[in-house]
Amino acid sequence: MFDNVRWLAALLAVVAGMTPVCGFAQQPAGVALSPSKAQQTLEQAGKEGLYTFLVFYRQNDDATRAMASAIKDGIAGKEKLAVATYVQVTDQANQALVAKYDVSRAPLPMAVVVGPNGAMTGIFAQKVTPESVNDAFVTPTMLATMKSLQEGKLVLVTVQGSAKGPAPVALRDFQSDPHFKDRIVPLSMTAADPRETKFIGQMQIDAKAAVTQTVLLAPPGVLVGKFNATTSKNDIAAALAKAGKCCDDPNCQHHQPATQPSQGARR
Repeated sequence: MFDNVRWLAALLAVVAGMTPVCGFAQQPAGVALSPSKAQQTLEQAGKEGLYTFLVFYRQNDDATRAMASAIKDGIAGKEKLAVATYVQVTDQANQALVAKYDVSRAPLPMAVVVGPNGAMTGIFAQKVTPESVNDAFVTPTMLATMKSLQEGKLVLVTVQGSAKGPAPVALRDFQSDPHFKDRIVPLSMTAADPRETKFIGQMQIDAKAAVTQTVLLAPPGVLVGKFNATTSKNDIAAALAKAGKCCDDPNCQHHQPATQPSQGARR
């Protein structure tokens, strides 16, 4: 299901495979490097709510210049949304960034797009078009979702319809379950919010729908399912287990053979 969101899963799978999410690599004892210009730009952009296009390169060759030009064209007119900065991988001052984004052996040049909250929203290896640059700008809820998924969390998105129904029953139950409460990140959005049009479309949700729906996503970018607001926690957990995204505990009740899902789950 959700064929039109596979790009999100693919992107996050690449991100998860390439990038440690625990922070910068540690410097050798006794060595304190000042933040590089690129690192300072990244930090300042985050404070200002901007996206940062980090262009990693080894030498100023034709491919690097072509990528820099495409990104420049792609963010032209978007000065209030994004900045670009350049990271030479052989410069010692840039080693924290090189280690964090694990690009020392990556095909270069490579652009990594970092959202204001630190989530990676795009990776472009060796070439990029100005048109594809626009895909790295995501909706507010998608940005928060990507951040949580990259931190290894499950994300339960409540999509409020025009009827503004009560919070999903499963949300309360997940938050009180010791097995899930520290792993589930609840997010909410309104289906009719014009800022979320892109995400609503990716999740195949009718922006004019009256009912509240819930969508569960698991790392690196697996869309586990879309459910009615009345679907039980056990039904959603069973879907999570079926997708192989529950946990590694063989004694977990959700690894047991599942009963027939209730009508609340949509396949």
